[in-house]
Amino acid sequence: MEKTMFGLALAAALSLAPISAGAEELRVGLAAIATSVDPHFHRAGYNFDLRENISDALVYANGVTGEVEPRLAASWEITSDTNWLVILEPKAKFDNGNPLGADDVIYSLCRVRNVPNSPGLYSGFIETVANVTDAGNGKIMIESREPDPNLLRNLSNIGIVENPTGRTLAYDDKTCGNDNWLDTNGFNNGAVSAGIGHYRVAKFTPDVEIVLQRNDQYYGKPAHYDTVVIKALPDNSARIAALLGDAVDVINSVPINAVESVQSAGKFHLASTPSTLLIFLLADQNQEPTPKVSGTDGKNPFLDPRVRKALNLAINRNEIAETVMGGMAQPASQIILDGVFGHNPDLAPYPYDPAKAKALLAEAGYPNGFSLVLSAPSDRYVNGAQVAQAVAAMLSQIGLQVTLETFPRSIYFTKASDYEFSLYLAGAAADTGEGLSQMINLAGTRDPDRGWGGANRGRYSSEVTDKHLAQAQATLDDAEREKLIQAASKQVYEDDGYVPLYHELGVWAVRNGIQYEANANLINIFYTARPE
Repeated sequence: MEKTMFGLALAAALSLAPISAGAEELRVGLAAIATSVDPHFHRAGYNFDLRENISDALVYANGVTGEVEPRLAASWEITSDTNWLVILEPKAKFDNGNPLGADDVIYSLCRVRNVPNSPGLYSGFIETVANVTDAGNGKIMIESREPDPNLLRNLSNIGIVENPTGRTLAYDDKTCGNDNWLDTNGFNNGAVSAGIGHYRVAKFTPDVEIVLQRNDQYYGKPAHYDTVVIKALPDNSARIAALLGDAVDVINSVPINAVESVQSAGKFHLASTPSTLLIFLLADQNQEPTPKVSGTDGKNPFLDPRVRKALNLAINRNEIAETVMGGMAQPASQIILDGVFGHNPDLAPYPYDPAKAKALLAEAGYPNGFSLVLSAPSDRYVNGAQVAQAVAAMLSQIGLQVTLETFPRSIYFTKASDYEFSLYLAGAAADTGEGLSQMINLAGTRDPDRGWGGANRGRYSSEVTDKHLAQAQATLDDAEREKLIQAASKQVYEDDGYVPLYHELGVWAVRNGIQYEANANLINIFYTARPE
């Protein structure tokens, strides 16, 4: 059966009409591709991929070195605890030849709060920004509400687009007195430029293909490939078949069971690195009743901390990491990866103790368990469906009656954002390369206006956690800030607010003769790829 399925996948992959690969073209097969060309539309990992290649931010947070590097901000100066003077790159120009101006930056920072129909705004990255003004002579002044040590790291995620209004907006935390926010469809059909980047989008076919052309007018170091063809290959077998069948040169999210076949082919090498991507379970901690639980007389069992503790004790993380993930994962007891700023080394790994988990369920009033639906994406994470199956089996061992449902990512996260799930599997990385932003995104009380809790669709909420995170945001001293982040992590741990499973290892398979950068943020950076 496996050989038959592989043969079908190979035939499908070869139908991608491979073109002879040379220095002029890089062909990439990804498990998930961007859902929009609009750099502000949806805060999700696959959209960070495209944005990084086509729409420069003020700075770049290097996922390999951890350093913050200049981009559209040529340099900057901290003039006080809350003021940053930024000098814009004088050589940066949009596709139409117009130079980058302060008004473009102000417009872009205003727009991230006002993107129509966004399923997940980028506004969390500007939560501390109080004002942005034109300081004259190619400079802007950014004022934060309180000291914000991660201001530039946060801004590294916001691509700068051209201001269409013909005026410089007066920045505020609402609409900036403007109603022209550029329609996302305009970005997708090419009517609107996504900004200034190493590449331009030549073709965008949702869920199928994105074609990039090198921007020869780029102000910085040019990309090495003229064209990048990005294919959506969510099916693991099809992605591997495309690589082995010479239809693509690079794939991400290498399936564990395909590593040996890739290496034995003799034409490829693996590029890998530990990643900040946490795969987790999150229970609905807000609604009562919760939509996909039965046998509880209408109660939401996950509002009881004993039930949440039982979930954590029911999971054999080592088994998942070693067997299901084939060693390509690190078991997790907290949101932040070991070695990343903010990780708390004092939090012990969760023990695997199904007997105690059963006892906690009985203590909470569920000696016979209850019925629930575990929801998971079918095409988003490496071995995600298999992990969900393993989790469902483990939860069944403590007396829960578990039904597993999966959805393609194209609808899964919309359902999650609409709070249609009671217990769901998802993942989130440290977008800025350190732990504070990841904690705010996952453990901060969900507040779209504030930009907190963007990925906290279970709506875990703790005043103590929020207090520590807010204080960390305003603390410039690194040691003190890290203590506050660690305190927040401890609170989430004690609340059993999350069921952290593991941090995924980032693995790419790359054709020999091509250098491709593996980075902890799992971003596909095409402009650093080069022929050897």
